[in-house]
Amino acid sequence: METKEIHLNPPAGFYRDYLNQRTELSELFDYTYESTDWLKKRADELAKRTNSEISGINREDLVTHLLKTHSDLEYPDAAIENIKKLQKEEAVVIVGGQQAGLLTGPLFTLYKALTVVLSAKQQEKELKIPVVPVFWIAGEDHDFEEIRFVFKEKDGKWRKHPIVDEDVQCSASEKALPKEELFKWLEGVFESLPETDYTCELIEWIQQTATTCHTYTDFFMKLMNHFFKEEGLVFVDAHHPDLRRLETGFFKELIEKMDSLQKNQQVGLSEFVEKGYQAPIMTDEENAHLFLSVDQKRVRLDYENGYFICRNDDQSFSKEELLSILEAEPERFSNNVVTRPLMQEWVLPVLAFIPGPGELAYWGTLKPVFNLFDWKMPPLIPRIQMTIVPRAVQKWVERVDYSYETLLGEESEQLKQEWIKAQHSFPIEKVVEEVKENVQNVHAPLRELARDMDPTLHAMSEKNATFLMDQIQFLESRLHRHIEETHKHAIGQFEEAIFWLKPLGSPQERIIHPIILLNIVGQSGLKQILNQPIAVNGEHKLLFL
Repeated sequence: METKEIHLNPPAGFYRDYLNQRTELSELFDYTYESTDWLKKRADELAKRTNSEISGINREDLVTHLLKTHSDLEYPDAAIENIKKLQKEEAVVIVGGQQAGLLTGPLFTLYKALTVVLSAKQQEKELKIPVVPVFWIAGEDHDFEEIRFVFKEKDGKWRKHPIVDEDVQCSASEKALPKEELFKWLEGVFESLPETDYTCELIEWIQQTATTCHTYTDFFMKLMNHFFKEEGLVFVDAHHPDLRRLETGFFKELIEKMDSLQKNQQVGLSEFVEKGYQAPIMTDEENAHLFLSVDQKRVRLDYENGYFICRNDDQSFSKEELLSILEAEPERFSNNVVTRPLMQEWVLPVLAFIPGPGELAYWGTLKPVFNLFDWKMPPLIPRIQMTIVPRAVQKWVERVDYSYETLLGEESEQLKQEWIKAQHSFPIEKVVEEVKENVQNVHAPLRELARDMDPTLHAMSEKNATFLMDQIQFLESRLHRHIEETHKHAIGQFEEAIFWLKPLGSPQERIIHPIILLNIVGQSGLKQILNQPIAVNGEHKLLFL
């Protein structure tokens, strides 16, 4: 097993400009990406903030909460050791997060957590202060369609495999796992896995874990903890009721400053668009960037004319009324993509945040809202992007002398057609075009004659011409099919490589889930991956199994 870096130039846009350190983007951030000592400056700024008026959660309260939520995990020791580091005033965190997908969702979730762990280790060594890796589970997320499925292989294709469960618009941390349906769903996942030395042990572990879980977030956290059990990754369930009670003070500030929050968010969005980029998040001016649980459903709040209004509902509250609800039931409140980063900043001493490409863009709009609370927006370190290369695929690539940059960077079907053309010397397209042109020319006088004689005959002649073109097209398709059948084995190998490297024409990390990887490499193989010398530098990684 080894890793290799390749340079994949991302599509033109904000993410690529950020990696290339485009000068104009510095206006959108308080810390410039990869600038000299940017994380040292951030650590110094956090140290000064300790005695500021906005102190956030008391560290002892935070530590007590985290120790409690980690006590029933199967392998808590390394995480508990890191949690206790937070008792030290100089301790900071590297944080990244994701919603609670089934089987942890796509591979990029694993890569995000890996980036958090590697960055924390690196910065603890360089800054010589405790740096704790934290994974922020967006347990309040109620977008069930995003978390209810994984892709699995069926009949040589990647297909969505959703769990049968009702979407009741409640958060993942509150949504109970339907155990009977979950085990049926897991059987569908397992039957798609090829039998390896690790399959039986893997199935047994997942089934056993599932029996101990009550919610989607619970299942997610226990699987992720297992993956990173020796790395000390600390998990924050953002929608845990005990944490919500600790966050009451900042929800109060958000409500009281709502007029300014809305204004500053729109300013940040405008500044981003003025740089020439499309708006990464569409937010109405009336959006309050908060949600409230109403009748067990997570409902968006709007704010207009001094009142908070439940979207698609007739309930409304004055600031005073909403603050009263907050005081009595803080667990009913949750954040959206704008206020979630602010809540992270209030709860944790954030040295840096680890975004994916999409997250990076909407964070680029948030500087004014951070500044509203007299904070600087934390540094943003893009997460690792990686492609796993199975051994058979690696051998094929080496044999045909393709570059991974080409295979991963270009459109898959176009690559396939170009490759097929390179396997033969028959000028099919050229000859077909010449024949079409000749037939059109030869047939033209006949159509003209029919036009002069009778409109009905003219229409018939046009249909006749179309029929001839269709027949030529049919023959062309049969010629191509003959080529494909002749090179069936070679084409199959090409398709198998694309099937793994760029499934469904998308980055592998967005389609394949971690259990597919573990079925190939096992727990020991996952440990080897975590111990690979992987640099957090924005370059794409290849992992050869």
